[in-house]
Amino acid sequence: MRTGRAIGVALCCAVACVSGFARAADTIETGLIGAANSAEWPVYIGIQKGFFADQGITLDVIYVPTASGLVQQLAAHSLDIVDIGIVEPIHAVARGAPVAIVRFSAAVSSYEILAKPEIKTIQDLKGHTVVIGGLVDINRVYLERVLKAAGLTDKDIDITVVGNTAGRFAALKSGAADATMLAPPVNFFAESAGFRNLGMMIDYTKDLPFSATDVSLAFAQEHHDALMRFLKALDRSIAWFNDGANREAAIDVLAGEMKTTSRDDVGRSYDYLRKIGFFPNDNVISRKNLEALMDEMTAIGDTQGKVPIDKLLLPGVVRVTD
Repeated sequence: MRTGRAIGVALCCAVACVSGFARAADTIETGLIGAANSAEWPVYIGIQKGFFADQGITLDVIYVPTASGLVQQLAAHSLDIVDIGIVEPIHAVARGAPVAIVRFSAAVSSYEILAKPEIKTIQDLKGHTVVIGGLVDINRVYLERVLKAAGLTDKDIDITVVGNTAGRFAALKSGAADATMLAPPVNFFAESAGFRNLGMMIDYTKDLPFSATDVSLAFAQEHHDALMRFLKALDRSIAWFNDGANREAAIDVLAGEMKTTSRDDVGRSYDYLRKIGFFPNDNVISRKNLEALMDEMTAIGDTQGKVPIDKLLLPGVVRVTD
């Protein structure tokens, strides 16, 4: 009897230890820009569907108003992983910041160019105020492409800065801006509110990547296994999003995060992002597209020259193709 009780106690202790181990998870401080938005759809999916939990990962999501603020906190190791425009990590690495790209989180731009109803073409932007995300960010690079295609320069317009999509839409609605670039579903909110669609950014920038998942080198070194499990969960989330069978459930996820009842606009966002291949299914990064982006940055004086690709990417994690 005593032996049986001893075995029973030992088994209970073992179960308790195993249960405790199963409950343990690596917490990753994850920085996103502004507020809930469609560019972070896979992150919300991974959290709500338990894909990160399945990998023993808990995300502590922190929203930061600007992309520059995100990369500064990443460089200071106040954040472990962030998702921002592709320009910011290039700036950071050029200045010697200890950060690296581990994935293209968005292969192409999802922006739509929205303007007041009386502005009918890109050429009509001349003399008007255009609000973008920053003077040294991916918005600025994209704006240059759009202006050039219309035979304009930045001297033909007034540029103001608001760091996130929701803020830019607010500037458009208030009359503080005449035009801007908005991501889904906010662009569809703007269309419904009567603002004019002047075109999709992808029509001008198919060869320029939009955003990247970036890691603090300190975190990558200290928690390499957790990083790889994070990326595995993110890959699973993106694959789930890209499966059309999950459309309605995906709409539920983002509508809940954004606290919107406009399911039609969220649905339009889902269809559009899938159509343009916004979320790439793998972590293969195009050297050609990165080089093209840095050429554009150099042309507008945004950088002094190209950063070597091997300095931008985390070794052993990212696959590069020409």
